[in-house]
Amino acid sequence: MALLAAGLAGFLVANQVAQVNPSKVAPIRLPPVNAPTPSPPLLTDIGRDDLASVVTVEAELESGAEESLGTGWVFDSLGDVVTNAHVINGDDTLRVTDRTGHTYVARLVQSSESSDLALLRVTGTLTGPPLPVDARTLSGVPASVLTLASSRATGHEDMTAETLIGLDDDVPLQGTGIEAGQSLPQEYDDMLHLQGARIYEGNSGGPVLDAAGQVIGIITLASPSSANSYAIPISRVLSTLRQWVAAG
Repeated sequence: MALLAAGLAGFLVANQVAQVNPSKVAPIRLPPVNAPTPSPPLLTDIGRDDLASVVTVEAELESGAEESLGTGWVFDSLGDVVTNAHVINGDDTLRVTDRTGHTYVARLVQSSESSDLALLRVTGTLTGPPLPVDARTLSGVPASVLTLASSRATGHEDMTAETLIGLDDDVPLQGTGIEAGQSLPQEYDDMLHLQGARIYEGNSGGPVLDAAGQVIGIITLASPSSANSYAIPISRVLSTLRQWVAAG
């Protein structure tokens, strides 16, 4: 009986549908379909792509008695590499090794111990493209940033997540326990202050990237006893680097 009733109800419904006048049916307007907004790429994904432009800088005296390793990054298509002056330390033989393991002979274009900055030029063509640079003066902290390094120079990871907490810190070296190399100014002025994962001596010269994957600083100082590190703002030295490139 229940089945019969259900069948009868179905018949009546179908009959009502069959009697609908098509001329009186209004079209249904569907709402527009919005494509989902793509998520911004993760900073670590950007950094992983940019590692192709990070190199190992090796400086050695002719006698072979002293050698130092640091990080550098591709500045332009001429084969110019940015690093810290304390990485090269006035040594006689300079070599740059890219991510593919290819080693190039490099020469010093120019350096400044007072700003702890150096520009090298390799003989040959580097595999990595120049890193994009943000020339604007930074404003607003805290901010998530990423440091890139040569894992060969550091003996550790080649990417570290950091938080930018200061934009113009003055860092006196005496009594701070901060290590940066042999030829240094007594105080570093107007430095970017980072906190986060441990930064090592071999990080020196490596780029600091913002959320867009642009270079905003050059890692220069790291505390061996805390999570603090400091970077030269790229906006402060960019004009100097461009002058050195032009002078060749």
